[in-house]
Amino acid sequence: MIKKLVIFSVISLAVLIASAYFFLWPLAQQYLATLSNVLRPALEDVTQPLEVLPQEGVGGIAELIAILPILEKIGLETLAQLSELAADGVTIEEAQQALDILRNQLSSEELSQLLTVFNLQQ
Repeated sequence: MIKKLVIFSVISLAVLIASAYFFLWPLAQQYLATLSNVLRPALEDVTQPLEVLPQEGVGGIAELIAILPILEKIGLETLAQLSELAADGVTIEEAQQALDILRNQLSSEELSQLLTVFNLQQ
């Protein structure tokens, strides 16, 4: 009796798995085909640049991105130190101190690039 119950259970399970496979597999393929048809045009559009900013605004963003390595080189401690100097306004002496701090950490080209981006060229 138990042997027949086990055989029946195995056969039932096989039929259930087979029916799920033959029923769900075509649905899954149809879903994936539909999804592919929807996403394909969207992915093709990604290759074209999106105009988010007006063309004249792109230069400033590009310059800011270009100075990110310089800002990383300066480090958070130095930026905090410069922020403390500027906390209550900047006097000529404080501006000179900030410039001296930056000269100690950056090359002349990096300092010039940083000052140019922020319109602080001397």
